[in-house]
Amino acid sequence: MPSQSRGEIGNRIIDFITERTLAGQNVYGRKWSGKAGEYTKAYAKKKGQTSPVDLELDGDMLAALKQLSSKKGSITIGFEKGTKEERKAEGNIRGTYGQPSPIKGKARPFLDILKKDLNNILDEYIEDAESLAEELEDG
Repeated sequence: MPSQSRGEIGNRIIDFITERTLAGQNVYGRKWSGKAGEYTKAYAKKKGQTSPVDLELDGDMLAALKQLSSKKGSITIGFEKGTKEERKAEGNIRGTYGQPSPIKGKARPFLDILKKDLNNILDEYIEDAESLAEELEDG
C-alpha cells in the first residue's frame, strides 16, 4: 500500500478516535463507566460539565493526536514524545493523572481501536477509492 494511502487511512483512524472520544464514548462505543466516567468535583466545576467524560478541556490533547509513522504494513497513531499532550494522554490512558501510580478505576484507554472498527474504516477507504477510480475512468 502506498504511503499516501496509509496517510489517508491514518487520518481516518484519528478522526474516528477523536469523534468517539468527544462523544464521551470508550473503545466499545459506551459511555465511560465507574470512576473513569466521573470527573472530580473540582475538575467538573473548572470544566463546567459533569458528564459525559469527553477528555476535552481546551482541545489541545485530541488536536495533537497524529500519525507518527507510516511504515509498510503499519500505521502508528499517538502523540509526539515529551509533549504536554503526550503526558495528558498518558495520564488518561493509564489513570495516573500526575500521580506516581494509576488511580484504581480511572484509566481511560481512548487510543484503543477494535478490529471491527478498523475494518470498517478500511472498507470505507476501499469503497471511496473504487468510487474515485470509476469517476476518473468515466470522466
